[in-house]
Amino acid sequence: MRRVDSDQEKLFQIAAACQEAIGAQRQRESRQEYGLDDYTEGRVVGAANLARKLLRILSGGQSDAPRERTGPWRPAGR
Repeated sequence: MRRVDSDQEKLFQIAAACQEAIGAQRQRESRQEYGLDDYTEGRVVGAANLARKLLRILSGGQSDAPRERTGPWRPAGR
């Protein structure tokens, strides 16, 4: 088994933290808890957004690259 160096371990920890933040947003969406607490909602959405940007950087993509939007917030006719 190949040994993981400390830099790789840090990247794995960052990726795991990002997945946790994204999971928190998905859990909040699935429980339909949006609109109950705007402050916490903003923190959860903001953390998930930052996590997605970090994961794009770690995977070799650009953090500010435009992406296709999908989901219920997508405007009709697009």
